[in-house]
Amino acid sequence: MTAAIHTLSLALLGLAAVLVLVRAWRGPTVFDRVLAIDTLTLVVVATLLAHPDLHIDAAFSLALFAFVTTVLIGYFLGKGEFPHE
Repeated sequence: MTAAIHTLSLALLGLAAVLVLVRAWRGPTVFDRVLAIDTLTLVVVATLLAHPDLHIDAAFSLALFAFVTTVLIGYFLGKGEFPHE
């Protein structure tokens, strides 16, 4: 029963990743694309944490990197240094 729940949760995480990639591809603005990439990073971190045999430090490093890049992109977009669509 636990294996079935684990498989179902991974399938749902995969579906979420596909839907987020569609939003990143079709996002009408830069802000939508940045949010989609940040959400995709969250899905990848959740997948890494779902497997106990994978390294947890890789998940935390990826989460920290995603946070820093999102803050930096928001900062530069707020200053107007990136082109708006």
